[in-house]
Amino acid sequence: MVRQHIAYLDRLRLAAAAGVVFMHTAAAGLRSSVDISWHALNLLTSLAFTAVPLFFMISGYLLMTDENTLRPEVLLRRRLPRLVIPLAGWSVVAVAWDCVCAHDFSFGFWGGRLLGGLYSPVLVPYWFLYTLIAIYVLSPLLYGGMRALDRSGRRYLLLLIALVSLRSMIRAVLPDAAEHYLDVDLLRKLQALGGYLLLFLLGYLLGTTQRRFPTAVLIAVATAAWAIITVGTWSLTVRSGSYNAAFQDQSAGFEVILAACLFLLAKQAPAQKGDRFGIVPLLFPTYLMHAVLLNMFYMVNIRPVNFFGVLGATGLNLLICYLTLKTVATVRPICYLATGMTYEKACASCNWIWTARQLREKRMKTGGDA
Repeated sequence: MVRQHIAYLDRLRLAAAAGVVFMHTAAAGLRSSVDISWHALNLLTSLAFTAVPLFFMISGYLLMTDENTLRPEVLLRRRLPRLVIPLAGWSVVAVAWDCVCAHDFSFGFWGGRLLGGLYSPVLVPYWFLYTLIAIYVLSPLLYGGMRALDRSGRRYLLLLIALVSLRSMIRAVLPDAAEHYLDVDLLRKLQALGGYLLLFLLGYLLGTTQRRFPTAVLIAVATAAWAIITVGTWSLTVRSGSYNAAFQDQSAGFEVILAACLFLLAKQAPAQKGDRFGIVPLLFPTYLMHAVLLNMFYMVNIRPVNFFGVLGATGLNLLICYLTLKTVATVRPICYLATGMTYEKACASCNWIWTARQLREKRMKTGGDA
């Protein structure tokens, strides 16, 4: 049975993808002096840091509500290859670019970098895929456990997630000297896989809840969390003399509250038109490509530190990724390697062949209406 398309998840994916590219592009500016531009970057980055929690929540909801998750053969033959093969492909591109920058094409250099990719990401942003792959491996077991939960079990799980987030919030507020009081062994161990496993499960809880929350309350809570993150980051940065992102913890705390509110707001929002430009299917490979592209930007001295420069570089990065991936998805031999999509799926959803078909159908409809 084919799952019905869930439009609000597309909106969340778009926002999260833009947020990821923005916060990585803003990294240099946030490590510069605190001025008006820094405050603007801090404000948007505090919102953009919800991207990773949202990605895990979306994955959690989709996998934990699909009965195919219970079948290991689906995981091994379809789902894992869609993650691992594009990750491997873009890791090779990243290493090749490192060879160009270092002017070293020896086997020891590129071979060592590729081999190192088995143990840790070749680019820092790729940590997300390594963690997601680990959760995917566990997903058949998690599915059975989550489906067995009754109402009280769901509440208990939500309580555990809240305790872990509360610990992170208190740690951000307390002075460094008092942090050891919160170093509770149980809470640390509950943060399995860096805390992202709980976010994965939180996505299932939020996506399947039948309760409708007042929009005004969700907006108020989200605004309060956003304000606390922004002001807290500024306060800690000024106090420590360097950028301090304790309030922007992506695995627990204030960012999770903000992300949860955004998830529910998107879920409860009125339905909107679909993806007219074939952007959503290209968001996963955009995550992989944007990190490589950022390194290329740095090579040609595109490393903005002011607010408008970061916005411009973010937009440029997203545009290049979109056009490049749309083109790559039109080339059958490398479509799956670069995007994780089959060529047939790309032709039905996002590549230039799909676009040409859409334009042709639009012209025919316009001509028929005339």
